[in-house]
Amino acid sequence: MLLWLAFPAIVAAHAELVSSTPAANASLTEAPNQLTMTFTEPIDPATASVQLLDQNQTAISGAGQVEAPGQGTTAAVALPKLDAGVYTVSYRVTSATDGHVTSGIFAFLIDPTGTVPAPSGSASSTSPSSDPLTVAARWVALVAALLLFGTALFWLASARPAMRAAGMTDLGRRALWAVLAGVGALTVGGLSIYLTLASLPFLQPGVATAGGHAGHELGPAGAFPLDFAAPFGSTPFAYAMRLALIGAGLAFLVATGRYFFADEAARHGRRLDSSAMPVLLVIALAAAASLAGSSLAGHPSSIGGPFFAVIDWLHLLAVAAWLGTLPGLLLLAWLLGRHDASRRELVGAALRRHSRIALVAAPMVAITGLANSPIVLGDSRGLVASGYGNLLIAKALLFSVAVAIGAANFFLVKRGSFRRTLRLVLGEVLVGALAVVVAATMVTIQPSASRVPILSTSAIGTAHLYGAAGSVSVHAAISVPSPGEQQYQLSVADAASGAYLSDVQKVFLVFTPPSGGNLPPERIELRKEASPGLWSTSGAYTPVVGDWTLDTIVRREGQLDVSTSFDLPVAQPLPPQRVAPPDDGISVPGPIAALWLVLPDGAAGWGILIGLLLLVAALAVVDRQRQHAGRRRLPWSAALRVGLVVLLLIAGLGVGSRAVVEAANRPSGALAANPVTADGDSMARGSDLYLANCASCHGVDGNGSGPTSAGMLPAPRPLDRTVRTSTDSQLAYLITSGVAGTQMPAFATSLSENDRWDLVNYLRSVYEP
Repeated sequence: MLLWLAFPAIVAAHAELVSSTPAANASLTEAPNQLTMTFTEPIDPATASVQLLDQNQTAISGAGQVEAPGQGTTAAVALPKLDAGVYTVSYRVTSATDGHVTSGIFAFLIDPTGTVPAPSGSASSTSPSSDPLTVAARWVALVAALLLFGTALFWLASARPAMRAAGMTDLGRRALWAVLAGVGALTVGGLSIYLTLASLPFLQPGVATAGGHAGHELGPAGAFPLDFAAPFGSTPFAYAMRLALIGAGLAFLVATGRYFFADEAARHGRRLDSSAMPVLLVIALAAAASLAGSSLAGHPSSIGGPFFAVIDWLHLLAVAAWLGTLPGLLLLAWLLGRHDASRRELVGAALRRHSRIALVAAPMVAITGLANSPIVLGDSRGLVASGYGNLLIAKALLFSVAVAIGAANFFLVKRGSFRRTLRLVLGEVLVGALAVVVAATMVTIQPSASRVPILSTSAIGTAHLYGAAGSVSVHAAISVPSPGEQQYQLSVADAASGAYLSDVQKVFLVFTPPSGGNLPPERIELRKEASPGLWSTSGAYTPVVGDWTLDTIVRREGQLDVSTSFDLPVAQPLPPQRVAPPDDGISVPGPIAALWLVLPDGAAGWGILIGLLLLVAALAVVDRQRQHAGRRRLPWSAALRVGLVVLLLIAGLGVGSRAVVEAANRPSGALAANPVTADGDSMARGSDLYLANCASCHGVDGNGSGPTSAGMLPAPRPLDRTVRTSTDSQLAYLITSGVAGTQMPAFATSLSENDRWDLVNYLRSVYEP
């Protein structure tokens, strides 16, 4: 659990760029008049900023304001007239649903000739509003809101009824109101600091947004004082945060007022009346409203809508009713510690009442958490492959620890061992606080479901052919050499100086089909373009797959024709495929991966767990029978049972973690069948690809003993079993997406789809000849 939290991943914000027109790294022959960008969540156009930079990274004036029509997920910006060249788009947008800021850049090329290589840099995005200080402020606000509701609920449902039954009415009443007021102040302060920090990326001095608001402004004109959500305008996130602030502020004011009322009554020796009950009820309802604001600004709401926001709200209320009440219990125990021992039995009565609430709240935490998990995870792979999923695993482990402590407390309460129970309650509080740290981090970072898939590229791109005939140099660009309509461009220059020739009268292309076919050669005359030395045409001149021959003929004024011949392989490209997003989770921690080396996998691993569990149960049965027979327990049975339980937990961690990783890497949904024929050429290409990309880890013979695998945890597995137990589609999925939780990377962007199928064909030929 601690290892999972010790290696946080760098993640993007929540309004992530999905696509754009022009696309990242696109090459355009005509300048666009508008830029459109589509995001995973609605954005706030008033705080959006989009800049267009030229090749010298100088901002270009004349771009219009950012508009977000319809549902707000698409941003549109009118562009001025652009000349040929490389342009960089620098954008910064704010999610209208969760308030997070995304900054990113990507480039595109305008090239009327179509001969200049497209930009090769990758698009990038960052989240300046997901820094540790922002996460810490959100954690303080969330912890305080849970304690505010939990403490009020505990005194309403457990402490006050137990005190009334014992004839106690005003025990430590000022301390209670002081605690509630302090927790309310922490909630308001945490929310205020969080909103201030989250708004800093677009409130920097001198930076103007597309909506016309300067960076030094704190919000639109007319905003009421202390409206820390004002920088987010009229977005759903802003209204949700206002609800959270108002609820926490109301609870703080009511608790503070009640504290001064109780203090005044104590100084004058007056007994407090029974009006504390409605005051506690108001504080609990105000705290519930504050938690509702947090849920409305959370991931389930932004992805799944109001229904899942309600589920998330019930989740927070259940956590508060279970763990948030424990500090109130410790407060009661501290107050009773100043009185005689007979009154300490009041703790037992309050604990018994709280146990009944926890028996309902703890399952509600699990049920609501499971209900919302598919919304924020997207698929099982996200559990291991994303930082968000890693945190969800950590949260589940912490939940399990808290349930175990709660179970021990329940049985101790039934036996009347209240002193030992209070020690465990303190541990339960610490575990709960750590779980809220995880939850606050999850609220702040990008959910796994919002990660953007990769669009894989085809193996075939623009072919560039270079040649010379005498004093003439020729550069031919074919986009792309495959059957169907293609574009052909030819530039003619002087071979010595490189200057474009101005005396060229005509240029021809002669297409000679592969041998063995019945297609005749075809001669095509190219048209002259406005750009110097450029000639072009388009058409379906290579209708079949195979090795074509392309001859260029250049006719100059007063000179003999010169020709150049090129080999032109024509192939059928596979369509681009959407593959899993890049992993941003951590690998399996070393100590857990080391267990994988010791424990067998599959059914044998689960058999060890069952065997250990049966041994523990058998020892418990033997001890119970000896006690019933009036005999002492075996002297070594307690130590042996503790040792077996420790082994059971360690083995369960190893076997369970491996099962989670294997399930996460199992593809979900329908997969495409292998479209590449497993012939000799494909296997030969796959062999070369294996040696270049896989042998360093998996070894030349595939046994997992490659030169870079030494000390690697988890160690690469031998390929024979994986290949024999997987279909072609499953193998291609693992090669494309990588193996989440291990050090095997995804090859979606380094190997084309054709290459990956060639690699599958090679692996199949080696391990299933």
